Amino acid sequence: MKGVQANDLRGNDPDELRRTVRKLEEDLFKNRLKKNTNQLENTMLIRNTRREIARVNTVLGEKLRGVTVTKKAPAAPAGGGEPAPKRQRAAKKQAQQSTDGQES
Repeated sequence: MKGVQANDLRGNDPDELRRTVRKLEEDLFKNRLKKNTNQLENTMLIRNTRREIARVNTVLGEKLRGVTVTKKAPAAPAGGGEPAPKRQRAAKKQAQQSTDGQES
């Protein structure tokens, strides 16, 4: 990805982040203008610029709130590992449906 990464932005001060947002908003305006006049060849520039603005605003908000970001470990599956075989899942679903019908 050619754009700015959030980790790279976290080292900047809030004033610099505000300048970055302002520049990105100007780029977004220019790209939208080019798109409407059919001069923009790569329309993905608009989407990428919007995402970069959101990324910078997120880091700016973290800085202003004083939040520290730590890298998270990958989450383990909730089921405890292996998915249940199809027969067990089907039997469980059928049992649940039969109990739902008896409650009425």
